[in-house]
Amino acid sequence: MAVGLIRMVKAATAVFAALLATAGAATAADPQASSANSDGTAFTARDQGNGEVLLEWRPQAGAISYRVERSAGGTAILSLDAAHHSNVMDFSGIAATYQYRLLIRSTDGSEREVARLSHDSPQAMRNRARAAAGQPPQLNSAIGTNLGGIAAWTTQLPFVDVMKSSGEWISGDRSRWDDGGALDVDADGWIRSLAPGQIARKLMLREIGGRYPGGRYRVRYKGEGRLKFHFSARVLSQKAGEIMLQVTPDNAGIYLTIEATNPANHLRDIEIIMPGGICEGDPFTHVAAENACANQRFLSFANYHRSILFYPVFAERLRAYSVLRFMDWMGTNGSPTERWSQRTPLSFHTWATPGGVPPEVMLALANRMGAHPWFTVPHRSNDAYAEQFAQMVKARLDPGLGVYIEYSNEVWNAMFAQYTHAVTLGKAQKPAIDNMQYYALRSHAVGAIFKKVLGKRRTVSVLSGQAVNPWTATHGLDYLNRRFGAAQSVIDAVAIAPYFGVMPDPAAAAGYTAMTLDAFFGHVRTRILPQAIADIASYRAVAQTYRLRLIGYEGGQHMVGILGAQNDDRLSQLFDAFNRDPRIKALYLDYLAGWRQSGGELLAHFTDVGKFSKWGRWGALEYIAQPRAMAPKYDALLGFIETNPVWWAQNIADRPTVTH
Repeated sequence: MAVGLIRMVKAATAVFAALLATAGAATAADPQASSANSDGTAFTARDQGNGEVLLEWRPQAGAISYRVERSAGGTAILSLDAAHHSNVMDFSGIAATYQYRLLIRSTDGSEREVARLSHDSPQAMRNRARAAAGQPPQLNSAIGTNLGGIAAWTTQLPFVDVMKSSGEWISGDRSRWDDGGALDVDADGWIRSLAPGQIARKLMLREIGGRYPGGRYRVRYKGEGRLKFHFSARVLSQKAGEIMLQVTPDNAGIYLTIEATNPANHLRDIEIIMPGGICEGDPFTHVAAENACANQRFLSFANYHRSILFYPVFAERLRAYSVLRFMDWMGTNGSPTERWSQRTPLSFHTWATPGGVPPEVMLALANRMGAHPWFTVPHRSNDAYAEQFAQMVKARLDPGLGVYIEYSNEVWNAMFAQYTHAVTLGKAQKPAIDNMQYYALRSHAVGAIFKKVLGKRRTVSVLSGQAVNPWTATHGLDYLNRRFGAAQSVIDAVAIAPYFGVMPDPAAAAGYTAMTLDAFFGHVRTRILPQAIADIASYRAVAQTYRLRLIGYEGGQHMVGILGAQNDDRLSQLFDAFNRDPRIKALYLDYLAGWRQSGGELLAHFTDVGKFSKWGRWGALEYIAQPRAMAPKYDALLGFIETNPVWWAQNIADRPTVTH
C-alpha cells in the first residue's frame, strides 16, 4: 500500500460533529483585574475560565492600531498585536502576576503607552503548569487529529471572520472572469490599485452545500473604493467603513468584487463577520443574540472576533482530541517558506496561503482546546526559523501543554518537493548522504532546537517513516546512531501512517467495481485490515529496538483511485458508500483496537472534516455540523476515546523498555 501517494491532492477540510466535553472546556468568566485610567481607557483583564485572559479597553481617539505588551518581573516577554480592535486574548502562564501595558500607534507612526494593569494568574492554572513541568505531554485521550487545509471551499468553517478562509484574488474584467493578469497588492495582500477596467474577485464559503450560518454578516473595512457582494450575500445597508449583509446560504457562497480603489487610501483590512456570538467563558457554543446568555456577558463576533477567533461549532468538534497536527494548516507539503519573516502575518487578507496559517493562530487553537500541538516544520526552513518558532511557542503556548515537532512531512515520499530537496541537500553534505539520512539529520537538528528552548521533556521529537517500509525509518536512525552515538538522545518517537485502504489504478478498478458493497466490506475486513495491523506490529518491533515510542502521524481509511481510476464514477460511488455505511464504525473500532493491541500509542487520524470527492474521503465528518449519529467514522473515534483511556505510561522518565 503506497501510503500517502495522493496527499498533495487531498480535498480534505475539516470539522467535527459530536458533543464530548473533555479537558480544555471553559467555565463562566470571572474578571480578575481592571484599571480605569484618567484618560478613560478602562483597561481590563478578565479570566475566561480555561486559562485564557480577555484584555479589553475603550477605543482611543487618534489611534490607528493597538498593541499590548506582557511582562513578568519587569521583563517584557510577549507583544500582542490587536490591530485596530479594542480587545485581544492572552493565556495565563506559570508566573503569579503579569503586567500589561496598552500602547497605541498614531497616524504619524509614533507609539505611546496609555494604560497598564497587573493581573494575577489563577492559582489552578499555575498549579497545572507546575505539575506539567519536566513531564512529557500528558494526553487526555489516545486519539488526535490532523486538521484539513484552509480553503475557500472548506467545510471546516474554522474562523468567525470568513475572509480569513477565502480564496486568493482573481484578476479579470467585465467580460472575463479570470484574465490571468497581475494584481497590485500591498504587503498584506490587499488591492492597492487597479488597471483601467480591471476587477478583483474573491470567493468564500464556496461549493460546500450551503452548510454555513445564515443571517446578517457585518463587513468592516478601511479605505475608499467600490466594494460589492454577490451570490448568497445581499447588501442591506452601507456606510463609510461598514456594510451589513443578508446572507442566505447556498452552494455558490459569497462572491466579493473590488471594482475601484483609491491608491492613496486603498481598500484594506476587510472583515466579513458571521452573525451571533458567544456567552463569555463558553467559546464552544454559538448563540444568536444577547438574550441567550442569562447571567453571562454576550460577546458578539462583530466586536470580539479577534479574540474569539474560532467558530464555536468548529472548536466544539475538536474537544475530544488530545493532539492537533497542523500539517495542512501549515501548508507543509511543498512549502516555499525558508525564513521566519516569510510566515503568514495575522494581518494578511486570507490565511489560505502557501505559507500556511499564522503560528499565533495555531497556538491560540491549541490553548483554546487544551490540546498539544504537532508542528511540521517546512523543509526549506533554516535553524533560525526553528529557533524563532520555538521562542514563539514558549511565549504563547499554555505551559501545561507539550509540543510534537516533526521536520516536514513524508520526506520518504517521492511525490513531494521535500523528497527532492532532501536528495539534493544530502548530496551536498561532506561526505554525501542520501535523502533519508539527510531527513534524519534535519529531524535531529530541529528537535534539538525545540528541546533547547522548551525543555527536553516538553518536546516530543518525531521521525516518520512509511508504514509498509521500516527501512525508511531505520536507515536514518542508524545514521544518527553512527554520527551522534545515540539517536534517541533527541528523537523520541517513530511515527507512521498505518492506513487501511485500497488504491486501484484503472486496470485494478474493475475488480472492485464488480463487487457489491457487502462483498467490498468483506474484502476489507478479511484482507486489508489484517495487513495494516500486521504492519503496525512490525513497526512496534522497530521502535522497541531503538527504544522509541510508536505513534501515528496519520491514520484511518484510505480509499481512492489513482493514475486515472479516480475518474471512474462507479469506483467513486463504491468508496463513497463504504465511507458512509454504518458498518464502517465497526471496522474503525477494530482497526483502532488493532493499533492498541499491536503496541501503538498516540494516533492522529486524518482528517477532522472534509467533503468526499474523487480525491479521497478523508474527513471523519463531511461538514462541520454533521450529527454524530450520521458520521460513523467520527462516532467510532469518539466511541473509542470514551472506552479506551490512555493505556501507556506517560510519566516514566525512561524510554520504552525493550522487550524480547
